[in-house]
Amino acid sequence: MLKSIILKFINFTLLKKNSIIINYNNSNQKKVMSFIKNIKSENDMALSFNEAYQLYMTVKNSHKVSGVIAEVGTYKGGSSKIICEYKGFKDLHLFDTFEGLPELTDKDNPNHFKKGQYPALLEDVKRYLKSYENVYFYKGLFNDRKMMINYERFSLVHLDVDLYESTKECLEFFYDKMNKGGIIISHDYNSTKGVKKAFDDFFIDKPEPIIELSGSQCLIVKI
Repeated sequence: MLKSIILKFINFTLLKKNSIIINYNNSNQKKVMSFIKNIKSENDMALSFNEAYQLYMTVKNSHKVSGVIAEVGTYKGGSSKIICEYKGFKDLHLFDTFEGLPELTDKDNPNHFKKGQYPALLEDVKRYLKSYENVYFYKGLFNDRKMMINYERFSLVHLDVDLYESTKECLEFFYDKMNKGGIIISHDYNSTKGVKKAFDDFFIDKPEPIIELSGSQCLIVKI
């Protein structure tokens, strides 16, 4: 009874601040959240706990869809490790400049992002993910490196590229290569005007709805 009263009080306090507590009750949820907690303690991962859990659920539920997995915007490998841990034997293709963000356009927010932000060393990320198999790395701008996987079909694509042009280029490349039921999940849709505009512009004449998730993510399931 006391625990219930305390939780209600905490939830009420957080709601006043536009925040909530999410309870993960079963043993598998607790195991996954413990894994995410470890990643956040060892790696500068941008995803919140809830966003990281939603990425895990996306990886898990894409198992039945054939095709490989890609992530564009790997940074230091935190979200990549979630994908690696739960992807099974599928190939995972990881793309990043590993030198930070490219040039912004007038569709991006210069108060939020700047060129060169979020740099990471490729060798550090390789070392961080070295225990996982079937993981392939591509250094450079996605538009310059994408042809290296031109003939693949995809079951899951995770985007965390922050900017309008980068998001647009990814959607233009991956959309037609997604197998039926394949999932595109992106960070920053609800929080970054360039990412949101790229999705809204691209999907305005497509049959798939843009599904907004809690936090800043959005998700597309290929019809």
